[in-house]
Amino acid sequence: MTLLLALYLAGLSFFFTGVSGISDNLRQLSGQRFRQWLSRATHHPLLAGLLGTALGLVTQSTSVVAFVLSGMTASGLLPMQRALMVLAWANLGTAALVFIATLDLHMPILYLIGISGLILAFKLWDKWKPAFGGVLSIGLVFFGLDMMKQVFKPLSSAPGFATVSGFFDYWPDAAFFVGMLMRTVIHSSAAVEAIGITLNKGGFLAEFQSMMSMAGLGVGTAIATYLLSSNLRGVPRQIALFQAGTNVVAGVLFAAVFIAERITREPLLIAGVDHLSPSVSGRMAIMYFCFNATIMLLSLAVLPWAPGWLERLCPPTPEQDLSRPMYLQTEALRSPETALDLVALEQVRLVRGLQRYLEIARGESTFELESLHGAANELGTKITEFLDALVGKPLSGKLASRVISFQRKEETIRALEDNVYLFAETLHDQTGAAAMANRLVEALDTIVLTAIDALHSQDKMDLDMLMKLTDDRGGMMERLRGRIGVDGSEDVGNVAALHYATTLFERNVWLLRQLALWLKEDTKATA
Repeated sequence: MTLLLALYLAGLSFFFTGVSGISDNLRQLSGQRFRQWLSRATHHPLLAGLLGTALGLVTQSTSVVAFVLSGMTASGLLPMQRALMVLAWANLGTAALVFIATLDLHMPILYLIGISGLILAFKLWDKWKPAFGGVLSIGLVFFGLDMMKQVFKPLSSAPGFATVSGFFDYWPDAAFFVGMLMRTVIHSSAAVEAIGITLNKGGFLAEFQSMMSMAGLGVGTAIATYLLSSNLRGVPRQIALFQAGTNVVAGVLFAAVFIAERITREPLLIAGVDHLSPSVSGRMAIMYFCFNATIMLLSLAVLPWAPGWLERLCPPTPEQDLSRPMYLQTEALRSPETALDLVALEQVRLVRGLQRYLEIARGESTFELESLHGAANELGTKITEFLDALVGKPLSGKLASRVISFQRKEETIRALEDNVYLFAETLHDQTGAAAMANRLVEALDTIVLTAIDALHSQDKMDLDMLMKLTDDRGGMMERLRGRIGVDGSEDVGNVAALHYATTLFERNVWLLRQLALWLKEDTKATA
């Protein structure tokens, strides 16, 4: 018995190591280029469906697919409706693991692990390391399942086994809660169903009980999603709740039909798959496919209304709003003049976001400074990539000069964003010399507000005002630093923070002046 337990635990360990490895390696593969390709490939509903099925087939986890889609939707690469369509079809692809679990693939699995493991060990084709890592992980998943199958063969004659099996014979509907609890703990419905097939083959669960445990996966998914997404906000939580909702409806529906079939003895779902496969495990795999197909159909049925419902239920966070481009579209690259106008609008959004940093420095906002900074960096990266793509287009000499000017302006704005973030971080919760800290914040806020007006209007009067406000103030700042802590009443830490803040203030004013100069140059180019 001890040997069987050790073998089962080892198999379980290999199984979950493989499932985790598939997720980790896919995340490494899902870089910027992959995400852009995914965004283009989902424009057509049929392509989105095929792509979703393929992603589910490769990852064997809708949670991994949801992770990739959440990042793309939050950053604006993929509209919510298309993301939900890909996720709906991914359910079909995850059924592959359950079908494979019904086959005897002991020898191919060993070859798969051996070859992919040697390639990784000797660092062959290092460029494709994540891909071969994913293949090795798939091999570990099936190797773990194979080990667990071996455990249940002799277990049916073990003491106490008949008692447990008898309980489910007496109360077959209780198997629903077995599936529900297993899915709550194991974050992959396909993995739980594959384990369920090994339990059935070992005689632990009969056919009806195995089908009921499968129905419990839907409610288990909802519970697991609620627990795991409790700290998520905005887009990731929207996608998680959509998947949980469709799963729980499908699970309750299948459980109700199974119970009705058992009580009334009318031939319904279970009887319907009886003639499709001679083995119970084969029929379980077919039923799991039907279960996932139902989830997909439910998802597609509510797809036209789901984005609106989810946005009202879990509105995007300010950070997600900032990180998502509002104006940049790939199609705009066909018209470079229009594309530059859209870049200008995104740059206004970036500079306008600096006001939130200063609100946090004054203690007037509950936003997280670091999260806003991360979102601004995401948006800045997308603007830079958009401008880089624009450089590769055929441009006239005058237009090429404007694009280069926009690139320099973007570099200045990103440097400004970094410095204002450091400035706000330095003065946030600053207790010493609060009056002086507030004067610095108010002064910078005034200049930033003027810069926003100049960026938006590109009016000569606004530009002249920005140039005047960003005149050299070195002498004034030196006198200000000289007054910090002269009476010895300030804490050393506060004095150091204020000195650093004045240096950052100077740097921010200089960067805002550079921004004004780039704006003047662009105004002349378009005149």
